Amino acid sequence: MNNELVSVIIPSYKRSEMLPRAVKSVLAQTYKNIEIIVVDDNDPDSLWRRDTEKRMNQFKNNCHVKYICHEKNKNGSVARNTGIKNASGSIIAFLDDDDEYLPTKIEKQVSFLLEHPEYKAVYSGWIRANKKIIPTHQGDLSYDILSGNNIIYTNVIMMWKKCAEEFGGWDESFIRNQEAAFLLRYFDAGYKIGVVSEALVIFDITDRSNVAANSIVNEKQMMQLINNYTKAMNRCETTKKGSRKRIICSRKKGIFLSYIKDKKYKEATEVLIEMLSDYPVCFCWTMLKYGIKRISGKNY
Repeated sequence: MNNELVSVIIPSYKRSEMLPRAVKSVLAQTYKNIEIIVVDDNDPDSLWRRDTEKRMNQFKNNCHVKYICHEKNKNGSVARNTGIKNASGSIIAFLDDDDEYLPTKIEKQVSFLLEHPEYKAVYSGWIRANKKIIPTHQGDLSYDILSGNNIIYTNVIMMWKKCAEEFGGWDESFIRNQEAAFLLRYFDAGYKIGVVSEALVIFDITDRSNVAANSIVNEKQMMQLINNYTKAMNRCETTKKGSRKRIICSRKKGIFLSYIKDKKYKEATEVLIEMLSDYPVCFCWTMLKYGIKRISGKNY
C-alpha cells in the first residue's frame, strides 16, 4: 500500500471529556501514517477551553497530534477548514469529538481510494444506538443528500485534500447540515464518492446538545440547504425529471413532522397547506410512503 499521510481533523466544542476517546481511537488505527489535528473551537475564557487544554496535555509529546485553538468560537465548518489548512496529509478525514473510529477505518478507506482512482472521496457505514448501518450507494449522490434519502455523516468521509481545497472546503455559512453542504460542493465540482460497505465508525448519541434548537430553526436551516444549492438541484432535475419536486416534498415532510413533534400545530398546518397547494400528489405520496414505513417498523 502506498503510505499516504492521512490527516484526521477533530473539531471540539463543549465536549472536552469525550475528546480523548476520539483521539485515542485514531491513534489505535491499524494504519499508522496519520496525523491528528484537534481544533479547539471553545471561547478562550471558557471553562470548556481550560478543560480541553488540560485533557490535551496527555498528547503533548505525541508527534502524531496537533492541537490548534481558535481565538473565539466560530462553528464546526470553520474548525474543519482550519484543520484542512493545517493538514500535512494528502488525504483528509473527519471525526466529531464525541465519536470514535473502529481500528481498520483508515486502512480500509485508504485502500479503496488507492484502488479506485475514479473516486476522490469515500464513505463507510457506522454503528448508531447499537444498530449497524451499511450503505451501498456510490457515485454522484446529490439527489440522495438533498432529499435526505441517504445521509452521509461527517465521521465516515475520507477525501483527497487537493479536492477539498479545489471546491473551497466546508461552507462556513452553515450551522447545521454542514456535511450535506460539504458533499454538495464536492459533487458540484464534478466528483463522485465511493463506499466501503462496512460499519467503521461508532456514534455516541448520549450528548445531544448540538442538535438544532427547535422546529422553527430546523425549517430555516433546511431551506438554507435547498436554496443555496440550486446547482445540485438542477443537476438532479436534468438527470431525472421530477427530482426537484420530490426533494422539496421529502424535506417539507421532515419540517412538517418536526412541527408536529414540537406541538407547533399552526406552523405544521401552514406547511401542509403549502405543499397540498403546490405539490398535492407528490406530497401525499411522500407522506403515504412514510406512514407505510412507520407501520412496518422500518426506520426512515
